[in-house]
Amino acid sequence: MFCVECGDEPDKLYDGLCPDCYIESKLNVSVDGPITIDICPVCSSVRKKNSWIERPDLKAIMLEKIDDALSIPFDVEKYGFNVEFEEEDPYNIKANIKIELQTDDLSTEKYIHTRIILKKVQCEICSKIHGNYYEAILQVRPTDKEMTDEQKELVMKKVKKRIEVKEGEKRNIFLTSHEEIHGGIDFYLSDTGVTKNLAQEISKAVGGSVKSSAKLAGREDGQDIYRMTYSVRIPPYEIGDFIEVEEKIYRVKKLKGGTGKVILKDIGSGKKVRMDDKQLENPEILGGSEIIMKSVIVSKTDKEMKLLDPESYETVTVLKPDGFDTDEDEVDVIKVKGHLYILEDEGR
Repeated sequence: MFCVECGDEPDKLYDGLCPDCYIESKLNVSVDGPITIDICPVCSSVRKKNSWIERPDLKAIMLEKIDDALSIPFDVEKYGFNVEFEEEDPYNIKANIKIELQTDDLSTEKYIHTRIILKKVQCEICSKIHGNYYEAILQVRPTDKEMTDEQKELVMKKVKKRIEVKEGEKRNIFLTSHEEIHGGIDFYLSDTGVTKNLAQEISKAVGGSVKSSAKLAGREDGQDIYRMTYSVRIPPYEIGDFIEVEEKIYRVKKLKGGTGKVILKDIGSGKKVRMDDKQLENPEILGGSEIIMKSVIVSKTDKEMKLLDPESYETVTVLKPDGFDTDEDEVDVIKVKGHLYILEDEGR
């Protein structure tokens, strides 16, 4: 029994070959190269097949790529490998590979080399961000003049909180840009659903109604693509403000955002009423807690109170709201067009 390759006479032959000749001719291994990995120069995401991996384990991906590039003979029953990486520059890495091969009762080690090239390619999200991509517009507008600084700060805070990316979250929700325009703010966002939810959330915080409109932006795969705009119209009054509507004085108690509905309290009768934004298109804004004054009670009956006018110090007779009474010496009032109105524990 002898090796057909070298003529040696080993104790055992493998396909007619001695162990050394078999390992030399049958257990050859190679690696395709160079290996290219697409990496985003902006966020360092790595492309894996048809998707991008955020915050990747680059070493694990390189090992997986090397494994895919290895050509292992069919005779090999089991193999394993270790790699020593030498970084020549941030985008060129030499891979020194030690491979352990086993078949039947034979085992051997092979040493091969390849090169890994990290190719700079912007990922899909970074490409969209730098390409000013957006799917929807959020418009926040005041009814009159301009938004207050407090309103602007509140709206900006809610938008930034929603798009803030936390560790482990995807970055597909982003703000492309924003601009102050027509006294309000326009936000250009990457996701239609998020934009719609933000419009509802902001309207609940500042009141007003939400309206939407669609504009044809193009076609993709034979389908029309629409870009949505969600508009939040901020009313000219806030909770706690006093307004005059059709010669009646009301205090704003609640703003039901998204619907435009407003809960008001009739200062004259003490009753709560509900109105919508159409009924409140042109209210006269009287002011907020700053117009509340203290008035001394001179005397009172079941239906009336004699009060000391806090400005003229004259005694005036004022109708009591239904069911209102107090044991205090003073009462909260507002003065509108020369008339005093008693407030029922309204607070400031």
